[in-house]
Amino acid sequence: MRTRTRNKWIKYLFMKKNASLAPYLPETRKMSNQALWSLLEKHRHVMVKPVWGSRGRGVIQVSDLGNDNYIIHFENMRTMKRGKKNAYRYIKSKIGSSAYMVQRRITRPTINKRLFDMRVIVQRKRNSSDWVVTGKVIKVAGKGYIVSNNTRSHGQLLRFKPGIQRSSIRHLPITELETQIDKVSLLSADTLRPLFPNHRIYGLDIATDRQGHVSIIEANLYPAMSHFLKLKDGVMYRRILSYKNEPPLLSNRKMIINKRYVSNHLADSSNPLIFH
Repeated sequence: MRTRTRNKWIKYLFMKKNASLAPYLPETRKMSNQALWSLLEKHRHVMVKPVWGSRGRGVIQVSDLGNDNYIIHFENMRTMKRGKKNAYRYIKSKIGSSAYMVQRRITRPTINKRLFDMRVIVQRKRNSSDWVVTGKVIKVAGKGYIVSNNTRSHGQLLRFKPGIQRSSIRHLPITELETQIDKVSLLSADTLRPLFPNHRIYGLDIATDRQGHVSIIEANLYPAMSHFLKLKDGVMYRRILSYKNEPPLLSNRKMIINKRYVSNHLADSSNPLIFH
């Protein structure tokens, strides 16, 4: 069953309202013919991604090569289409009637010529408002893939510092980069708290560009723990579980989404919310 907690569009709009967080969010619009070509003209490369998707399913990269030629990258396949009409028809054949978003592509760095980004786990304890970064892992996309999901792309998982040291951004100061990533991740969790007041864990998908500028790909409320099991970092995994499995004060308490807060704070947006 789809819930608002998995709606990427709602979370994007809500996070965008925070002026301190907005610079870390790549420009994103609801998918339409007009939105696609407008962002593509502006940025030359965009990501088309499902509002409800997870684990990299259904993500498409569209690139403008010039001269009315477009490369569409889906899974590990690249297809060239000539003309906007043909390109859009091909994209629609992949996404159907599902709700999608179009987003400026982040020019991610590479490890062994393969794109990578990061999963950052942010948690807080019960009755505490203090968020803590409890886990961090680099996700390297598999050969030919644009998504870094380990299962989907058959990619690689690495610890943060050794991964950066092997990457195309190894020239950047690692400590400063990690501090900035943690700052953005903690601010994201704190920003989302009024929307999901009882929630205590987020999995932030974070990317840097090749100059080290940090961007938020998306915020996940139910992050998988498989990354940290596969990484075989027992200390990090146990730390995440110690927060996650902290005994509740009240049993069977369900997470509450603050509907009134959503209505009051997103009502002025020109973009309709998707509540299913």
